[in-house]
Amino acid sequence: MPDAVDRDDTRRSVLGRAFEILDCLAGGHEMTVTGICADTGLPPATVHRMLAALVEWEGVERVARGRYRLGPRIWRLGIGAPQLRRLRELAQPYLVDLHVMTRGTVYLGMRDGANAVFADRITRVKPTPGSSRATRRMPLQGTGCGRVLLAYSEDAWDQLCEEAAQSETLAAALPGLRDHLAQIRRQGIGIFRNDGLPGRTSVAAPVFGEDGGIVASVAVSFPDTRIPEPRTIAPRVLDTARFISADLARQSGSAVFPSVTATLR
Repeated sequence: MPDAVDRDDTRRSVLGRAFEILDCLAGGHEMTVTGICADTGLPPATVHRMLAALVEWEGVERVARGRYRLGPRIWRLGIGAPQLRRLRELAQPYLVDLHVMTRGTVYLGMRDGANAVFADRITRVKPTPGSSRATRRMPLQGTGCGRVLLAYSEDAWDQLCEEAAQSETLAAALPGLRDHLAQIRRQGIGIFRNDGLPGRTSVAAPVFGEDGGIVASVAVSFPDTRIPEPRTIAPRVLDTARFISADLARQSGSAVFPSVTATLR
């Protein structure tokens, strides 16, 4: 009996170490083995061993310069959680309607730390073998969907400013980005040229939850040649986001209003 208890404690200890490593990578952070060791207090050999197992399981993936981040399996598990599944199920009929009306690729974007995660994607384009509509991630500032999320997330902006202190390229881009985010908040809609690929434009709008905070963004992406003036479809995108927000409010029995009104520094 004691041996069984010891084995059970060992299993819990291994699981606890895995959770500690995953916690380090939460919020979209990328970290090295050295950084993970510093945050967890685990020895390098243990961290290397645990990371190898997590990479094989697709819970963690290795990126450039020996850094690690959460992998696609974690994102699939998160997006399958009841609250997020409810949002996707509620939003999907509206997303399909928007796709039919615009013939563009429609995204439901959600924030994870400094990244935008595409929780749903409606398109006629056949996905490539390695693509996954529920796990694609990009920095918030790098996509129209993400910029709308960033415009209403003051803590994400503060984090970006901290990162800019270490990056001349990012620091130089902040003034223009600040102006764009202010425009998004004034107009309730964001238009982003060369979104993901040259010659591709996106139009995005915020989805607010029952407490008035932003919970997602809706975006439609299309070639510039198809819709030369993106403002012509802006009302449709805005209506889609408002319909989803209203349905969320009805389910909770409360009104929906944007909660972030502060001017970002």
